[in-house]
Amino acid sequence: MGLLSNLFRVRPEEKKRFPPVPQWQPNTPIDIDRILKTARYYTDDKLQLGIFKYGTVAFFSTRIDDIEEGSKICLDKIYNFHADFKPLTMDDGNYLIEYSQPAFTIVFNDELENHWDYIEKNHQQGVCTDEAILNARGQANVFDRIGKICLFGRAKMFMDAQDPEIVKPFDPV
Repeated sequence: MGLLSNLFRVRPEEKKRFPPVPQWQPNTPIDIDRILKTARYYTDDKLQLGIFKYGTVAFFSTRIDDIEEGSKICLDKIYNFHADFKPLTMDDGNYLIEYSQPAFTIVFNDELENHWDYIEKNHQQGVCTDEAILNARGQANVFDRIGKICLFGRAKMFMDAQDPEIVKPFDPV
């Protein structure tokens, strides 16, 4: 047992997990080939991409030698610092959830149509323990449609971060 545990007598159930993760692990189908095709379109076929098994996409604006390793480092920086996110509505009607590092998750419009009841029912589980996400009105953990979409996409990113496996590297050269 570590020194701090001895000094403070922290019970195991009271230890906080770092980094925090949401409970939600979406179980909707993931089409890696479609994600690659769409990510290539969004990046104008000019960037190296690393696609993880749950659909998170890392991208590189300058050429790197090892897409797999670079992608894992990128995702680790998001996961171990803070998983900030920003939604973008794309010209094809899909949503891109952008993170603090060069990575994103695509949420397809038809995916929303086919699974909206599931997303609606589970979105609150996409909030991490002790996390407060403020909406535009300053309300904590109250989400509109876009907020629920973000939590859905971000939950997939957390799944990738906990078990990082590149399934589709792409190099435009």
